[in-house]
Parts: sequence; structure tokens; C-alpha cells
Amino acid sequence: MDPYENLSEDDHVAFLQLEKEFRNQMEMAQEDRNSDWSYLTADYMNKTLAAATHLEIGALSSFSVNTRDTDEHRENFNDFLRAVDNVIVQMRISNSRNRNAMSVGLTEAQKTKIHHFIEKIRVEVDSSTAPDAKKEKLYEMLAKLAEEVSKARTRYERFADLARSLAGLSADVEREGARPWWPWFEKIMGLLDDAKEAEPKLPKPPEIKRIEPPCKELPKPDGGYGSGRDLDDEIPF
Repeated sequence: MDPYENLSEDDHVAFLQLEKEFRNQMEMAQEDRNSDWSYLTADYMNKTLAAATHLEIGALSSFSVNTRDTDEHRENFNDFLRAVDNVIVQMRISNSRNRNAMSVGLTEAQKTKIHHFIEKIRVEVDSSTAPDAKKEKLYEMLAKLAEEVSKARTRYERFADLARSLAGLSADVEREGARPWWPWFEKIMGLLDDAKEAEPKLPKPPEIKRIEPPCKELPKPDGGYGSGRDLDDEIPF
């Protein structure tokens, strides 16, 4: 499967998709006893850094790939892997909060009312003079909406899809002045507004911070002239 197909338009989600694929490739290749650990880990780092650069994930920009020194590369890779895991956790938290902003949690009472209104819309659509093809499309959409309402959080996009379809259906029957489903749809939207208003307002998620590799400790200076002596001994006055 091509990892670059069906990538999300969201940069964070796309990075999560690609990094998971790159890591899986590395781990699967490492199962071969004859595999070159340095090559595989460097390849993973190179691909992940390329994805981060293109998707403007600046948190990893301080890392680079260098395999000339095996011990140094091992340390660099371990630091990089921890940094990637850190970024992934931050992204998942941020994405979860963003999804919550585009959805709403309904109480059981609100869900029951919306299911009732969905059924009312279905009955009105069924009794309309709209073409059968459009009716079938609406029935399918109403069924998906009912499933969505039953979830812990309901996405707004389902209601937007329904609104567009109902608008198209209304155009077919408005000559008769028949738009009996709109009052029920408006009642549904009123319940959504009430539910969203009751939710606590979350602050905007902070930007993902750049992660610096650990600073390497400088070697102690070699003992040279005067090493181990008191400086006062070297001053002739």
C-alpha cells in the first residue's frame, strides 16, 4: 500500500499517518537477522524528517541524520524517537480537542428528541411528491444521522449534509408550497445549539513546541602546563 495515498488534508493527521507507516516499515525490516540496524534507523529518521519538513512540523527541525559514528547515531536515534513520541502525544491531544470543537455531546433526553424529529422528517419526505431517487438518498442520510446521534459525540458535518439534501428536496416540491420537514430540522438544530452552549469553553490548544536534542557534555580539558598546580606557584611575585 502506498503510504502517500489517502493522506489527510490536516498536516498533523498526515504526519501521524506517515510516521506510523515509516515506523512499521523499520520494525518489520528489523525482524530480519541480517538487517543493518544503522541503515534502517537512519532511513526511518530521514523519511520522518522529510515528512515533518514538508508538513511544517517544526518541533523536529533541530534533528539531523548522521551515521558516521555508530555510538553517536544510536544516541541520536534514541533521542529522536523520544522526540517523535512526544510530538505524537501532543498532536493527538490537539486533534482530539479540535474534533470536540466540531462536534457536540448530547444528553440522552436530547438524543431521544432528535431521533423523534428524524423520524418526523422521514415521514414527511415519504409523503412528499419528490422523486424516488432523492427520497432514497434522504432515507440513507437520515439513517446515518441517527447512528451519529447515538454516539458519544455527534459531528456537525452530518447535519450539514442533511441540510443540503433537504434544501435540494425543497426545490423539487416548493412549487406546491410544501416544505414540511424544515420545522423538524430547525428543532434539531435548536437542540444542538443548546447542547453546545452547555459545554465548557476550551482554550485554544497551544502550538507544538520545538524539541531540542539533549546537549552533549563538553569534554574536560586535558592536563597541560601547570596542571594540578596552584596558580600562585606560577606567579613570581
